[in-house]
Amino acid sequence: MPDTLIGESLHQLMHAYKRALRQAYADAGLTLTVSHIRTLKAIRSLAPCTAQRIAQRTQRDKAQITRLLHDLLDAGIIAKRPHAEDRRSRILALTAHGHGVMEQIDESERHAHQRLAAGLDAADLETFVRLSRLMVDNLH
Repeated sequence: MPDTLIGESLHQLMHAYKRALRQAYADAGLTLTVSHIRTLKAIRSLAPCTAQRIAQRTQRDKAQITRLLHDLLDAGIIAKRPHAEDRRSRILALTAHGHGVMEQIDESERHAHQRLAAGLDAADLETFVRLSRLMVDNLH
């Protein structure tokens, strides 16, 4: 198979997937950007979480993360509290409202994933995941 077909297929898949996610978020009434959502996911998975850890996880600079965090704080989706071991740092956590937002995000993504995987059986999906991970590893 020519390399251009692989690249074009991946490009089309990536853009179709992003469109499906954006549509699912919009259908759920979510107005957050993908960067906000990635930040929220980092906060949830890295608990206890700091802005520095989010910047490292998302490979964004701290100034970008700080702007995103201000938006999320202003919306009442996250809260911050003092760090017990580092007075210069703050621990970030989802609020009750933030947990509800994450449930909407998770449900939206489940819907998009179901659309993406329609017509594929478990073996097809396992093969896809295995191959895509191998491709990512090859590029790192």
